Amino acid sequence: MKKYEQGKFTGKYDSSTNVNLFNILKWKFFGRADSSMKGKAVRPLQLVHTPEKLLQEEDFICWLSHASFLIQLGGKRILIDPVFGDIPFYKRQIEVPYNIEELGKIDYLLISHVHYDHFDTGSLKMIEAGHPKAVLPLHMSPVLHKAVPSLAVSELDWYEKYEEEGLDITLVPAKHWGRRGLFDKNRALWGGYVLRCNGKCLYFAGDTAAGDHFEEIGRRFDIDYALLPIGAYKPEFIMKHNHLNPQEAFEAFEQLKAKKMIPMHYGTYKLTDEPLDEPLVWMQKIAAEHPGKICFLKAGEVRKI
Repeated sequence: MKKYEQGKFTGKYDSSTNVNLFNILKWKFFGRADSSMKGKAVRPLQLVHTPEKLLQEEDFICWLSHASFLIQLGGKRILIDPVFGDIPFYKRQIEVPYNIEELGKIDYLLISHVHYDHFDTGSLKMIEAGHPKAVLPLHMSPVLHKAVPSLAVSELDWYEKYEEEGLDITLVPAKHWGRRGLFDKNRALWGGYVLRCNGKCLYFAGDTAAGDHFEEIGRRFDIDYALLPIGAYKPEFIMKHNHLNPQEAFEAFEQLKAKKMIPMHYGTYKLTDEPLDEPLVWMQKIAAEHPGKICFLKAGEVRKI
């Protein structure tokens, strides 16, 4: 499924091979305006602030907006893809629902890939003092340690597992890629995570395009909650190779054979051409056709599991 040759990862799930740099530059500098959306109101993402619910002993999922989650399983607190401020070229469109003190002690830090909206050095420095154990894809530790040198790290290949005190963290494939500068494309692996503890199973997809990896993950794991991205899909000729739109995300949920879906990766940064609220509106229409399948969380909302 992948190869590591001449210092970079390539293979079946490397979506960068389908993206033309000239087309991306043309879109960014000349094609971003969408006259059809001028004058239309954008509904902001709803936020809740209930720090007392983060103190509970029961297992929970808390969506912190975009692709950032705080998850508690078996008494362990897991922070995924923390991004708490602006990122290069993009301003945060909503407030951060909780400050670092309100999040409490973080036991594990998981990062899906090195793109700036998932790997934010400023946010990582905020949590460094708590000394969480970092669980990362292969070859990501040098990038992490430039920002937060004190953190202990375990690196995983796809379907490799980290186990401690009844908690299993497995890195699983995603159809995506990674880069932070001009000359470091795919030096670190990318992926999603499956978390298991006390008979509960959660899947965090990270960033991914559509692919047969969802069926494979579904065969290997009995997933209770699938955390799937639904935003950053326009223009389609570029973004279909990197991200899911809401319909594709629901199809991935069905391929996973998961019990519930939680949408993410929308409403926080204006990364692509669709309006900030379009993914949510589209996903709500799909949910109305499939009652009981999709759980929508407000930014900062805590859901017991």
